[in-house]
Amino acid sequence: MSKLNGILEGIQTTLEGFGYPVYYGRSFAKTNDDWNYFVFNRYYIEKSGKSYCDFNYHYQVHIIMENYVEEGFEQQVIKAIQELGLKLVASNMQFNYVTKNSTDMVVEMLTIEFTKPVKGCDV
Repeated sequence: MSKLNGILEGIQTTLEGFGYPVYYGRSFAKTNDDWNYFVFNRYYIEKSGKSYCDFNYHYQVHIIMENYVEEGFEQQVIKAIQELGLKLVASNMQFNYVTKNSTDMVVEMLTIEFTKPVKGCDV
C-alpha cells in the first residue's frame, strides 16, 4: 500500500473540521454564498534525495475569507495539516485579494504549501 493513499481524503476531512465548506481543485461557491471556505489541490511532484525513486509530493491549501483571514487562523490550519504527516514548505505564504462579484466586499485568500516526502520503495 502506498504512503500516499488517503492523503487527499485526510486533507478534506481535516479542513471540514473547521466548519467551512471545502472544495478540491476549485471553488463552486455562488455569488450569493458566503465566501468563507477552503480549496485544496495537488501542486506538483519533484524528485528528491540521492535515489531516482524518492519524491516530494506538494499540496496547496487555500484559505478564502470575506474581508480577511482571522489572525492566527492560518496557524491552526498548519498544525492540523501537519498532524496528517505533511510538512510545511519553507517558502513564503502569499495573500491575494479579489472583490466579491457585484459587491464592494474584499475577499482575502492565503495559500499555504505542504509536502509529503516518499521514498520510492514506499510508493
